[in-house]
Amino acid sequence: MTNRMIILFILLITGCLPANAQQQIHLTDGGKIDVNGQLSYLRDTSRALTFNDVRTMSFQPPSSKYSPNIGFDRSAHWFKLDITNESQATEWLLEVAYSPLDRIDIYVSGSDDMLIHKVSGDHFPIADRDLPHRHPIFSFNILSGHSKSVFVRVHTISSVQVPLTFWHRDAFLKTSYKIQLMNGLFYGAMLLMIMYQLFLFLSVKDRITFYYVLTLLTMVNVVSFFQGYSFLYLYPRHPGFNDILAMITGPIFVVCSTLLTRAFLNVRHFSKLLDNLLVGNMLLDLGVALLMTIFFRRISYLYHNYIIFFHCLLALTCAGYCFYRNYKPARYYLIAWFTLLVAAGVFTISSVGLMPGYLSTNYMGLMAGCILQMLFISFALGDRWSTLEKENQKAKEAELDRQQKEKALLEEEVRLRTVEIQQQNLELEEVNRVKDKLLSVVSHDIRGPLGSLHLALNLVKSGSLSAEEFQKVSEDLEARLTHTTEFIDNLLQWAKLQMRGETFEPDRLDLSKLADESVKLLEPEAARKNILINNHFQGTLDSYADLNMVRSVFRNLLTNAIKFTKPNGTISLNAYRVDNKIIVSVADSGVGIPEKNRGKLFTISSVATQGTKQEKGTGLGLLLCKEFVEKNGGTIWFESAEGKGTTFYFSLPEFAKESRSAQANRF
Repeated sequence: MTNRMIILFILLITGCLPANAQQQIHLTDGGKIDVNGQLSYLRDTSRALTFNDVRTMSFQPPSSKYSPNIGFDRSAHWFKLDITNESQATEWLLEVAYSPLDRIDIYVSGSDDMLIHKVSGDHFPIADRDLPHRHPIFSFNILSGHSKSVFVRVHTISSVQVPLTFWHRDAFLKTSYKIQLMNGLFYGAMLLMIMYQLFLFLSVKDRITFYYVLTLLTMVNVVSFFQGYSFLYLYPRHPGFNDILAMITGPIFVVCSTLLTRAFLNVRHFSKLLDNLLVGNMLLDLGVALLMTIFFRRISYLYHNYIIFFHCLLALTCAGYCFYRNYKPARYYLIAWFTLLVAAGVFTISSVGLMPGYLSTNYMGLMAGCILQMLFISFALGDRWSTLEKENQKAKEAELDRQQKEKALLEEEVRLRTVEIQQQNLELEEVNRVKDKLLSVVSHDIRGPLGSLHLALNLVKSGSLSAEEFQKVSEDLEARLTHTTEFIDNLLQWAKLQMRGETFEPDRLDLSKLADESVKLLEPEAARKNILINNHFQGTLDSYADLNMVRSVFRNLLTNAIKFTKPNGTISLNAYRVDNKIIVSVADSGVGIPEKNRGKLFTISSVATQGTKQEKGTGLGLLLCKEFVEKNGGTIWFESAEGKGTTFYFSLPEFAKESRSAQANRF
């Protein structure tokens, strides 16, 4: 009794210990045997272990009932299983139904000490495979009733997923034909939609349709890459393209679908934050792809998976928010990205090893998501066209209403234009009147001094003038020439301003310095009449104005003040700030302005009045002052009392506030 209990206890203990022996895989006449979770496992972090090293090592027992899914891991991974052929077939195929694996080594050994070693993966040409298939296929022979051990070594920078299936050749060909037919329907439907949308784009030239075509192409490219069709049909002799496509396939899809989402939903109009997130995520994915190109095979594809998943989530969020903001075409777009998000989410989570591997190696969900997205985005585009058609109809009605209003406006414009022409005729009459007056002034004020100069020269030449007479004639000629020079200078400046030839160059201008300069210039003329000029400008008074124009204003106002002030009189200059403007005043103790002349003071019709010492004038100086001040954004006015004097005021913008905007407009 005691011995039996000891034996039973030992059996229980050994039954609880992990077994190194694999579950036996039986190859039957059914023709297809899925290995699933019957693989024992060994992780080689050094990637240096050979078959001879691992054949005697202990493997971990299977940890899942599904096919191995380790996620993104750069280590080498060994899998082991034992098979027994219970069928009559001797030729068998081993399919690894995950195309992006870089290198797969298969070792088949038996009691006959005959070792079979084969290599495949997407780093080897399709021609090197036992069958020209999108998945790595390994063929081997095993006699009926015999057993063998199969070792599988996988090393890849993609997700480590090893779905293994044993096939009898006939069963594999029949099943492969059915799968090819189903996949052909998927790609055919996608290509038909691409062609239809492409022809639609060529006819309507709508950029959103073009972005949709690009998005469909990139979606097909993603699915065909993972299914192995790109490698099988496009570049079977150039496996190096697989790494390139692996780096750019995801980013190209993100770029195209970002352009489509932003354009279709007009995201920036509804939310700048969501639009910036879309663009930022796109640029991040492009940056990762660029870094992967520079640091080739050092950066994990894991980042692409996360970025693509986040992109789908962002597109879904944008569609939901735009629909919330009553943008009706967003409803189908919302459903489209929901279906793709579910498919992409399951695929991504499975690829990183968080869910069973069959969810990422079975592409039905991904293809279904693509088909549904294609259909719903097509509905969204159709709905958008319907909305545009309604808006176009409203636009036509609005256009008719606009034409009626334009007709009424045109009639009003004709009336206003008629009034404007009449006004222009009046202005032309005024111009002719100005011309006549200027010719009269020029003929009188220039011919007079020239005639006097000619007479004086003749008298000097004849020697009939005494020294005292010559001195008197010289003083008279000097006064006439000074007046004539002043008149010509004002006339030229006024003419240039009328012909738009006067250069207007406003800048920072210190009025205190300009006032000092003008006073010093005219002090000799004031001294001849014993007139005192008091300059009360204090501190720095910065204005934003044209130097030459303001200098002319100072000179003309001071000249007039000297002209109409009696000997021994006074002239005062003052300035102060009011509401971001500088007010300048020129006050004299002169004769004042007669009431009858005040209304025409700043016009070409201004009455020319002689000064207190018979100085002549034309009235052109004040007209010039008015136009120069207004050109600089100011105003000019005066106060006068007959017999007591006159004060002229003018304002200019202060530099501190208005000059910055003016300078910005100039540049």
